[in-house]
Amino acid sequence: METSGQALAQIAKGHHYSVETIQISVQQVINCGTSLRGVEKTFELYVDFSEHGTPSFSSIRKWLGRIGLYELNREKEYRSDWIFIVDLTVELGTEKALVVLGVSQQLLEEQVFPLKRGLGHQDVELLALEIMYSTKGEYIEQKLSELTKKVGRPVQIIADHGSDIQRGIKLYQQEYPEVIYTYDVTHEWLYCSNMSW
Repeated sequence: METSGQALAQIAKGHHYSVETIQISVQQVINCGTSLRGVEKTFELYVDFSEHGTPSFSSIRKWLGRIGLYELNREKEYRSDWIFIVDLTVELGTEKALVVLGVSQQLLEEQVFPLKRGLGHQDVELLALEIMYSTKGEYIEQKLSELTKKVGRPVQIIADHGSDIQRGIKLYQQEYPEVIYTYDVTHEWLYCSNMSW
């Protein structure tokens, strides 16, 4: 029977490097905030102990991209206590990315508030990422409604007062008037503590 150590030492299917090398690379970026080139340099310290050499920053970027694609496409939990964090970001010419992160009220109350800390990337889930050629409010509302059918109606939406996002959320609230829209002034996460759920 194969041990976990033996499994990690195996070459990942379709790759040149072991599962352990891929895991350590990804963890350095996600958990430690190390740059891709920084991870490559770290592995160079141990090149004498590795049978397969040092992974390049481009290989590490591909591994992260595959994890990101999995995270984007995997089925999300359907909940009644989502809080959506919405933003338009990464302008590429005329295109922008609509990003919707989600955090559950349960997670906030059990893991974030008791420790009196802010949200970290590990607390949120990527619920939607949509490249948009037009960011009119009607399109934002359409994407929020589509997302609601997949993951459930949020109790709160947090976003800035960009005109397109604001209009989209207000249109969404016509269908779901119980959803609270909280203005996120500087993309620091805000929470209304006096809400009644």
